Amino acid sequence: MRDCGRQGIRPGAGHGFETPVDTSGCPFSLDIGESGATGTWSKGADKHPVTLKKVASLDDTGDGKIDGTVEIPFWAQTDTDRFSGIYAKTEAGICMRKLQVIGKRSKKVYQEIEFDDDNCDAGMLMTPIYMNVQKQTEKIAEIISVNFRGGGAGYTMDYVFSLKTKKYHQLAN
Repeated sequence: MRDCGRQGIRPGAGHGFETPVDTSGCPFSLDIGESGATGTWSKGADKHPVTLKKVASLDDTGDGKIDGTVEIPFWAQTDTDRFSGIYAKTEAGICMRKLQVIGKRSKKVYQEIEFDDDNCDAGMLMTPIYMNVQKQTEKIAEIISVNFRGGGAGYTMDYVFSLKTKKYHQLAN
């Protein structure tokens, strides 16, 4: 998947690009509006219409704002599971309140890991928000690490899947 960016957006328009972004290699051409986006997806001579409906939004600048239920899918995944964070605004700010574990075969949530996080730091360390859950492999175990902001470089909580309980459990630090 290519990161296509937005072409020709002015500085100060709230979108962050000062100069146009080259989107010539991008398969998507989208017009973004208040309620979603419409456009086309192209591959070679094939062109297909695209309609995206806005169901939620998250703005973590300034005071922060969330509309709807914000679910962020993470790049990290195992052979059997993918992970998605549910974000909310609290008195302390915006953060991930729980991590959903979704079975790839069933396409259903089979576990939710909630965070007892008064400072609201879960899932807010990495600038690309979809990178706030990471996977690493140590010996025979796959470890899922959840990033938390705070303390300069932040910190992680690590989880490993238990064959006995069929759930992810936090590793002792």
